[in-house]
Amino acid sequence: MIKRLVWLALVFLILSPSPAALAAEPGGGVIEGQVINGTAGGSSVANLEVALKTYQGGAQVDTTTAITDAEGRFVFEGLATDPDYSYQVVLTFQQAEYSTEPLSFGEGETSKFTEITVYDATTSDEKVKVQMAHTVIYVEPEGLRVEEYALVVNESDLTYIGANEVAEGVRETLRFSLPEDAAELQLKRGLMECCVYGTEDGFIDTMPLLPGSREVVYSYRISNKSREYTFSHKVHYPTDNYDLLVQGENVNLTSEQLAIAEPLFIQDIWFKHLAGTDLVPGDVLVAQFSNLRPADTQSTILWVVLALTVLIGGFGLAYYLLRQRRLQPVAPEDNLSQQKQRLLLEISRLDDDFEDGKIDEETYRRLRAEKKSQLLSLMRREKSGLG
Repeated sequence: MIKRLVWLALVFLILSPSPAALAAEPGGGVIEGQVINGTAGGSSVANLEVALKTYQGGAQVDTTTAITDAEGRFVFEGLATDPDYSYQVVLTFQQAEYSTEPLSFGEGETSKFTEITVYDATTSDEKVKVQMAHTVIYVEPEGLRVEEYALVVNESDLTYIGANEVAEGVRETLRFSLPEDAAELQLKRGLMECCVYGTEDGFIDTMPLLPGSREVVYSYRISNKSREYTFSHKVHYPTDNYDLLVQGENVNLTSEQLAIAEPLFIQDIWFKHLAGTDLVPGDVLVAQFSNLRPADTQSTILWVVLALTVLIGGFGLAYYLLRQRRLQPVAPEDNLSQQKQRLLLEISRLDDDFEDGKIDEETYRRLRAEKKSQLLSLMRREKSGLG
């Protein structure tokens, strides 16, 4: 009897539908949509295969397809509307992939509408440029930590898919160079590990570059413990503005290609500052650093000096010295360039804090949106000559 019950249980488990099969059961939800070509005089969006990915509890459980009509319209029916289900529409158009944000049905909702804008493709990068870029170098006991930021812009109404094929069906779109002694590369924003390939002097990205802008953020380390270092940065795209910031109030910076700019005091950290404008592809920017010293060493030395001052000359002089340090002049607030750099650094810090779990996602997205809005406003002011 017991053996028979065991066999019945096994049969029941084998014949029971899997979670994926359960997820595929029809429901009353409908997702309608339309593919639109954003390129002026662009190609037809008729007869395109559109895929709908179904997720349950964050895990993909199903994929179905539909074909667009003459006007690019499509429809998916019989979808589950439970709260733990979400959907994403994906299609490939002229070798570039496009997708919607995740879609889910609200309480009592049974239909959704979405649009996907696609663009004709191009293999020419003549409309690709870097609107602004900055390199921030932090001096640490074990070497230098480098944060790179670039706002890459595609000024055309065509999606740039790249001209050079690096693997079957994979093309190079963006190229980045790294110093020879760079290590521990980390991709932080605008880049995905699946789409990045290493090169002899850096790495390339293979994701198509849609019209508009994309923020690219990555970091790496340089094992340099000496007080001197020569940093180089190769320019691959026309670059409107480039800033190099190095942590340390007493660091000396020199460069033949970059001009000395006002130091910045951001979140209690001093940065020495070099800047360049209207850079062209092929430029190699070289900067020499001297008198490098880790931030914690500087702080330790300061407090040792203050302690000795208290012992020798009393508390009053120590307080005066510390107050003088706090009251050192900072860059004027009406300098648009310095305000931009401050916002860029604050955005970078936010990204790091979110990745490290120091702030929740809602706070992160709100603060980042606010700072990005301020940054775009400053850029518009600068472009219009109001700064």
